[in-house]
Amino acid sequence: MLADPERQAYNAFALKRLSWFKVFSPAALKLYWKLLRGGMGQEAYRGDDIYQSGGDFLLDREGNILFAHRSQNPADRPAPAQLLMVIDRIQRAP
Repeated sequence: MLADPERQAYNAFALKRLSWFKVFSPAALKLYWKLLRGGMGQEAYRGDDIYQSGGDFLLDREGNILFAHRSQNPADRPAPAQLLMVIDRIQRAP
């Protein structure tokens, strides 16, 4: 996990800002509702960019990107099983 307050990695990984329709897409609203129902409280708005997209990346020690998933909306994340399969495949590669 990487904290990136200056958004250097965000820019390096070519992540983009999402449209209003993607931030509040049915899939994202379903996720927000599920989190609220599960007890996750809403944090106070601190001026963060709610339109900033996310992503999941696996890098090697040299900084080469081995896996990249750029989220199309806030609910668009690879499944943990998918990430584990990629890690297993990478570890088995010569």
